[in-house]
Amino acid sequence: MSLVAVVGECSTTTAVALAATWPAGERVVVAELDPGGGSLAAWLDVPRSPNLSELVASAEAGSWPAIEASCQHTASGVDVLVAPVRAVEAGAAVAAAIPTVVPVLAALDGVTVIADGGLVGGVLTSVMGAAAAVVLVHRQRAGSAAAAAVALERLGHVVDLLTLRSIPFAVALIGEDPYRADEVGAFLATEDVVPIAVDTWAAAVLAGRAGSAHRLRRSRLLRTTGQLSRRLAAQLRESHHLVDWGEPMTEVAE
Repeated sequence: MSLVAVVGECSTTTAVALAATWPAGERVVVAELDPGGGSLAAWLDVPRSPNLSELVASAEAGSWPAIEASCQHTASGVDVLVAPVRAVEAGAAVAAAIPTVVPVLAALDGVTVIADGGLVGGVLTSVMGAAAAVVLVHRQRAGSAAAAAVALERLGHVVDLLTLRSIPFAVALIGEDPYRADEVGAFLATEDVVPIAVDTWAAAVLAGRAGSAHRLRRSRLLRTTGQLSRRLAAQLRESHHLVDWGEPMTEVAE
């Protein structure tokens, strides 16, 4: 299994940052599987075509050569499969990709696919169910400790569902205010909480703003995300070919 599903607020930024910091020598592809619409083409300055919608409309959508031909190589060195910009088209493309493209991505050997799954509510999506590991991106809001606690309760429900399905996961905690990573881990009853720095400059550069590549590599965002990417890569290497995760799941309502 080689599919890492990244979901939650700031999932696109986190997915790109994970790809940028993935261990050298290992090929990684970012697949935009966000039914809310794609932004990577604009972010990474690549054409909107080929994209996921065109891929699923082809007769060869379930083959890796066709999927690979639909990927684009960016100036930053990240290979991407972009989604359509508009939500209606993107949602239809992602739904069509679940039985065709996603199983191929999940079964790849020698290529790690980081799937940007967008926002989720109290459900496990099919992309999450097909993944070898899930990254739950949680952005804290420092304005209200009570509101932050409610958001953590909702996150805890998704954590419980992943635990029930025995799907490995990590929580990428953006910001440690009002709650530190160890406090969040204690609340969620998990040690798999990785703090990610709040770094608006680096996030903006990943989202397409001009900036120094050297400074970006040394940014707090990429340094902290690098810890998570190394952890995930080691986890995938350890579990590769050892577990049968079964068929991709359908969405489970809260």
